[in-house]
Amino acid sequence: MNVREIMTKDLTAVESDVSVRDLIFILENAEMPGMPVVDDDGRLTGFISEKDLIRAALPGYFELLHSASFLPDLNQVAKKLTKIADDPISKYMRKDVFSVREDEDDLRAADLILRKDVMSVPVVDATGRLVGRVRRIDLLRHFL
Repeated sequence: MNVREIMTKDLTAVESDVSVRDLIFILENAEMPGMPVVDDDGRLTGFISEKDLIRAALPGYFELLHSASFLPDLNQVAKKLTKIADDPISKYMRKDVFSVREDEDDLRAADLILRKDVMSVPVVDATGRLVGRVRRIDLLRHFL
């Protein structure tokens, strides 16, 4: 079976010039932990998630220590987030985004979701335009 038959036709996406502040509002209202980034033609150019924003707001040494217990004060995170709130998400989005084409086999989507440990994979058409996504639940429903 191909991806087109199991995907969710969800075109929720943002463009790279959206601000961090606006993205947080969009993610909260869409109840999504992250979303695809597209260009003016709807082609997939990246992905941005809550995790990417948290990473951007944390002091650099946090990555080295891998524990919030070493943060002397969470106000540092709030200050940094306020500082980057008007930045475009292009500064923090992942550009090495992976996707599946709508005409690919469903096992390709399953492989990516499992191997990359993600909740969903963007689906694109032959020209790279976003046409939907395959979520974990789509796979579970399909394989049942």
